[in-house]
Amino acid sequence: MPRIVLVAAAAALLIPASGRAAPSGPAQKLDHLLAQTKTLTARFIETVENANAATVKHARGTLAISKPGRFRWDYRKPYKQLIVADGDKLWVYDPGLQQVTVRPEPQALAAGPASLLAGSGKVQEQFDVTDQGRSGGLHWLKLVPHSSGTDYSAIRIGLDGNGGIRAMDLKSNLGQTTHLVFKDVKRNVHVDESQFHFTPPAGVDVVHQPAAGTGRPAPAATGAP
Repeated sequence: MPRIVLVAAAAALLIPASGRAAPSGPAQKLDHLLAQTKTLTARFIETVENANAATVKHARGTLAISKPGRFRWDYRKPYKQLIVADGDKLWVYDPGLQQVTVRPEPQALAAGPASLLAGSGKVQEQFDVTDQGRSGGLHWLKLVPHSSGTDYSAIRIGLDGNGGIRAMDLKSNLGQTTHLVFKDVKRNVHVDESQFHFTPPAGVDVVHQPAAGTGRPAPAATGAP
């Protein structure tokens, strides 16, 4: 699964407030609703379909989010993988490969839709947002990026009656679609900040990826950076 999918999903809940004015259009409403979320915990179910609508991946796990810029995305089944954003760096730990990839968080979020969702600007400055009405018990908004250089052609966000995100669909430029469903969502509850700190386990390979445009990733190094 492209890591940018989960980064985009988590970052979508980290959008800063866009002001105190009463929301009007769908983009303003989305800004307003997401601004109310300071922390969040949930279980997630992820399904990936190829261009022929055949399921190619299925996974599940848990997530925790705390503004500004911190999240923990923990895959549990069918494989384990941990993604931690600590506000400074983005860590991706794959126990099966005994490898950790780390890169500057702002640069990591700058790839694809994550930058559009987690940036400091308003949603409408980066997306065309349209209201798609209700389906499957959720109110859906479609976000199409203004830039043609992103990895995704569209993102759909499903909101419940309280404005909480319950589902996301991300369609890649190659026709692959990732469906995310969030369960047991708890907003604005206490979240242990230790979840957003990561220390590579002893003996794993740590690969440092530089900021975009600064060259190739550094060679793997054994042990913590």
